[in-house]
Amino acid sequence: MKYFTLLLVLFFGLQCCKAQNTSSKIEQKQPNVVFILADDLGINALNCYGNKLVESPNIDKLFSEGMHFTNGYSNDPTCAPSRASILSGQYVPRHKVYRVADRYKKDKKTLEAMKFLPPAQNRVQGAGIGLGLDKTTIAEALKTNKYTTSAFGKWHLGKDKLQIKNQGFDEGYEITGHYKFKTSPNQPDLDNTLYSADVITEKTIDFIKKAKASNKPFFTYVPYYLVHKPLQPKAEYLAHFKNKLKGNKDVGKDEVKVLAMIKSLDDSVGQLLQALKDLGLEDDTIIVFTSDNGHYKTESNIFNQPYKGVKGETFEGGIRVPYIFKWKNKIKAGSTSTEPIIHVDIYPTILGLTNTAKPTNYILDGEDISSVLLGKNSATKRDALVWEYTNYARWSDKKNEFASEWVNVIQMDGYKMTEVVESDRYYLYNLKNDPYETKEISKENPQIISKMKKRLEEWKIDTGYEKPKANPDFKK
Repeated sequence: MKYFTLLLVLFFGLQCCKAQNTSSKIEQKQPNVVFILADDLGINALNCYGNKLVESPNIDKLFSEGMHFTNGYSNDPTCAPSRASILSGQYVPRHKVYRVADRYKKDKKTLEAMKFLPPAQNRVQGAGIGLGLDKTTIAEALKTNKYTTSAFGKWHLGKDKLQIKNQGFDEGYEITGHYKFKTSPNQPDLDNTLYSADVITEKTIDFIKKAKASNKPFFTYVPYYLVHKPLQPKAEYLAHFKNKLKGNKDVGKDEVKVLAMIKSLDDSVGQLLQALKDLGLEDDTIIVFTSDNGHYKTESNIFNQPYKGVKGETFEGGIRVPYIFKWKNKIKAGSTSTEPIIHVDIYPTILGLTNTAKPTNYILDGEDISSVLLGKNSATKRDALVWEYTNYARWSDKKNEFASEWVNVIQMDGYKMTEVVESDRYYLYNLKNDPYETKEISKENPQIISKMKKRLEEWKIDTGYEKPKANPDFKK
């Protein structure tokens, strides 16, 4: 009887061990990642973020099924620098993709009004301005953890040597424009009379199907060109919104077109989400949705409101963007975080969620916010977010000012300070009480200015910030 009892104990013990091992294997399954990046989509450009003119049912559903952030930021108010920060996980002074283009060089009036020259762009001969191959992209980091990777859509980080397939992606190419889109490297077999978002979605779904068939975890970066200009909505959606908003004088003609383009973006997101469900991958896939920067100027700026500023400006409307994270049964559905986050956080966060090691001897400037997403913590650890924006443009003799100029911005303890490099002036806003930046308060708060200046200088030293150099073409 004793031997029989012992055998029973051993048998059930083995069964428990097997069950634990099976459970462990299930828990250790590597999640897939679908990272959707919209282009120029403002903080108020989705129905779920408060704009009831917008029709975005699929993104709204994603919003309700995951965690969204109310204080999410881009790393730059324009696309190339922010995309370089997303892919490299580094602040602008490290990756050195400072601007979309050096337009001031062809604008004599602006050049002669500049006291300083901004730092030089990272350029590669024959490939233009772009992300250097010395940077370890998020795709390259994930490949060390046996992920297969793809990127179809807007790249904007260099061509030829710097193209998508040379930056850690197994499949992909750049697609820019809407109708009559262009590809790099050129894809002669693609029908560019189709809408580019539809092509990007189709190619991404094809990649996902292949990854599933090969039983590999996948990371797919989906950078849509929507809703970037030119304003080219699908005809049926433009007609829909024209009819819906007939007689509404608060919505401009361009804004009607943008609403139609957002609906197309939402369609594409919906198709991706449905494909994951149809393939049985929904439970095992992390979805990230955000935008590269704030919305461009439209008639009433309905896609940035109630925030001040637009794309190309470091006011909140130029850098504040929607963020949604979904991982079914892991990230609480319908949850919200008010923590300030920024593009450079995406890279370390995806590494954290996928249990992927950080690249060795490589600096990641962001914070892994996976503990916030998984409900283990409610707050981030860092003390500040910082921006360097070096785009000089359109000097006005009449106004005696640039349309945009070199500024450094720091957000800390709920305050936001802007350093204007040309004039050595400082502006301050209290975002806790004044998130729409209606009252400038630097004169009333010299101690706060002093503290933030000190912290900004520490950031400059840490990131290798290049100090302003005198402009030889400057005319007083």
